[in-house]
Amino acid sequence: MKFAKPILNADNARAEYIKSDNGDSFHNSLLGFSHYSPSYVLTNEDIRWVSGLTQNKGPRVLTVAASGDHPMFYAMRGATNIDTFDISFCAKVAMDIKTAAIQKLSRDEYVQLLNDMHQAQRISDVKSIAELMPDIPQNSAYFIQQMGAYPIFSNGLNPSYYKETIPTDAEYAKMRENIRAPFKFIWSDIKSLHTNLTDEYDVINLSNIFEYMTPQQIHQTLAALRNHVRPGGAIIAQTGNWGINRNARAYCDAAKKFKRWARVGYCKKEKDNANSEMIAVVQRTR
Repeated sequence: MKFAKPILNADNARAEYIKSDNGDSFHNSLLGFSHYSPSYVLTNEDIRWVSGLTQNKGPRVLTVAASGDHPMFYAMRGATNIDTFDISFCAKVAMDIKTAAIQKLSRDEYVQLLNDMHQAQRISDVKSIAELMPDIPQNSAYFIQQMGAYPIFSNGLNPSYYKETIPTDAEYAKMRENIRAPFKFIWSDIKSLHTNLTDEYDVINLSNIFEYMTPQQIHQTLAALRNHVRPGGAIIAQTGNWGINRNARAYCDAAKKFKRWARVGYCKKEKDNANSEMIAVVQRTR
């Protein structure tokens, strides 16, 4: 099966947004996750915890770009070859802004940038981005200029709600030390991701994706990614307790179907908390 690869097109991006009577814009919610749907400013998962669990598995990581926090925390943990993917180009832009910011802004200025990105009705209102533009990759810089009147970072709750996700002073310093260039970005949905891969990874992080998929789609995705995780490496699916329970049967089915080459397990952040975040791990054994 052939998958069409998206091509950056500002007219198509603007077409996904609706102008209100007062002149403000918002993304057409009927489109759901799309090529230009707004990016979260901060991840709503505890990527600090998950990246810590897998930091010794090796230097090669493939992770959802999301808000950019995922690759940044993996880099902080010592991963040296990090590729990212996302269905929305806005995720790449958020990631590129944040990785440029850590080299130029103090941590306090960085936190202010996150709040400004979240609250701005249009990206052109975020003043510190102008300072970062020379260090932002060309395609993301072009997109920022073309989408200046649109809220491309409006998804998610206010950054103050996710204080635990914001890097500490020490983590910020380590990110500044380890992140010297923009992360590679693969513009793809999860179904066609495997068609864009040529390498094997030590960790593939599929954060908050499987809860939106059917058991059959989960199985197909894991099977397609099998050859892109090295023996001993792992595919992890991070989600809240609701997501794991909802798709528990899917993971069990995966374990049975993949028992000749993998094992499936679960890790709970807080063992005695029924609502604790969890991850499901598919580890390739052969």
